[in-house]
Amino acid sequence: MNSGRSTEFKVGIFVTLALVIGAALVFTLGNRSALFASRLQFRTVFANVSGLRPGSPIRLAGIEVGTVSDIRFTENGELEVVLEVREDVHHLVTSPTDPATGEGGTVATLGSKGLLGDMLVDLSPGRGEPLPAGAMIPSQETGGLFGALSSAGELMEDARPAVENVREFTEALADENFRRDLHAISHNVAELTRMLTEEDGTIPRLIRDPQLADRVESTLGSVQVATSELAQTARNVRAITNEIRDGDGTAHELIYGETGTRLVSNLADTAGEAATILRDVRTGDGNAHELLYGDSAGDLISNLTAISGDLRAVMADVRAGRGTIGGLLVDPSIYEDIKRITGNLERNDILRALVRYSIREDEARDPAPRPEPQPDAE
Repeated sequence: MNSGRSTEFKVGIFVTLALVIGAALVFTLGNRSALFASRLQFRTVFANVSGLRPGSPIRLAGIEVGTVSDIRFTENGELEVVLEVREDVHHLVTSPTDPATGEGGTVATLGSKGLLGDMLVDLSPGRGEPLPAGAMIPSQETGGLFGALSSAGELMEDARPAVENVREFTEALADENFRRDLHAISHNVAELTRMLTEEDGTIPRLIRDPQLADRVESTLGSVQVATSELAQTARNVRAITNEIRDGDGTAHELIYGETGTRLVSNLADTAGEAATILRDVRTGDGNAHELLYGDSAGDLISNLTAISGDLRAVMADVRAGRGTIGGLLVDPSIYEDIKRITGNLERNDILRALVRYSIREDEARDPAPRPEPQPDAE
């Protein structure tokens, strides 16, 4: 009787353990529903797998689709990772749509479960043609904790100059003189702003008065026009200068040719002769020296003054019609009498005959002999 109960007890324990093991298997197989699904192998290459090992999961768009079956070194020292991926997601493991840039295809990267979890391989779903089994999947050395730490280090290196600038600026703020200058600048800016808004200076009027602003704009326009004209004048002068330098006219010949050299030489000689004459006049004893520096100069000026006065009186009499010349110039009756006499002479036949006779006699008379030049006495 005790033996039977013992056997039943052992059978119960066995059944219980079998049920527990069966439930565990059901639970495990439920989480890995594709444990026995068909798989395809692909390959990818990394420079550093960062703790990846065979059996590590493979995710496609965040869903586990396979495991890492092997990791081995290549001939050039890189690490080739063999990937086993379920066949039902084969259409998402594709070649690039643009072979030149590699865009649109599946890319393998290293990832991790959580911040400090196990390493895994992440596959990006592609949009091209499915890769054949055993093909190489391109990889990128990004992702994972180490990639994030490396990126953070690069960011820190890039941010170092900015941090140094901030530190230098804060050190400058700690300087008492700098703070005093900054306070003075702020005060001056505030005072200037107050003056612009409250007082009636030129700048506030320019800001508030549209007519003044228009006049200033008109003045600036005039200045711009004057500047343009001045620039045009400068261009014309430059063109004339270039023409003189490069042309073959009189100005070019005078400045660059032999004529200019001779002209300068002649002017120099003329200036020298003029200086000699002036020196002789100043230091000599001729008429010119006597006229300018001697006693005769005063008499000459007096005589010229008297002559000028007499000429002025004569011209006054002539303008007044006094005297023969004044009558001829001013009295029209004398002009009419002379005109009438001249007309009567032209109409007088006897007088005209006498004039013709005199002309014929002069033409018939031999010319008077000219005196022979006498030789110079030696």
